[in-house]
Amino acid sequence: MLVFIDDSGDPGFKFDQGSTRHFVIACCVFTSPEAAENVANDVRSFKSNMGWVNKSELKFSQTRKDINLEFINKFCSKDFFVRAIMVDKTGIRSNFLANNHDHFYNYAINKVLSRSNGTIENAKVRIDGKGSREYKNAMSAYLRTQANSRSLPVIKDLKFVDSRGDQLIQLTDMVAGCIRRSFDDTRSDSPVFRSALAPMWRKEKSDLWLFG
Repeated sequence: MLVFIDDSGDPGFKFDQGSTRHFVIACCVFTSPEAAENVANDVRSFKSNMGWVNKSELKFSQTRKDINLEFINKFCSKDFFVRAIMVDKTGIRSNFLANNHDHFYNYAINKVLSRSNGTIENAKVRIDGKGSREYKNAMSAYLRTQANSRSLPVIKDLKFVDSRGDQLIQLTDMVAGCIRRSFDDTRSDSPVFRSALAPMWRKEKSDLWLFG
């Protein structure tokens, strides 16, 4: 099992200075290496059909709305499922989390992994690599301790990868961005994104947890 993790929004709580109200962690989960490689090749083909070079990085926030929608419409039916959490940060009452962005980020990832209801087990986890070596080591230790508390661990192996060269982290970025946009009531197109994501949530193992 392979799990790719990325986020949308920011972990900050300074709403009067531009922090996003919602923060999303998305996990794209593949039950075999073959399924993962097939979808990675499909991402490469999508970029090629757009006239982009293979090294181009797909990022929801830097891509036109029509391309984002075309992408999610195409990939919702592919051979993977999504476990995600969307945090309404206005509902967070912990001063510790609100004042420690790294801890809040780690907390959100742990929540979505720990609440997989058996759908994520003994998985190779790949996270978009951000931060210093010390931060990555601390994050890895925290997630292994917290998420692997059950008899059958959620995490078998955890690595940080560069999104610029990883097609499936780019896929996860697009999924996370679409999820957050679909609940952004300040945007008139949010219902369009909710509709585009509907086939994803009909998959047996997919789940979106609205938190906060």
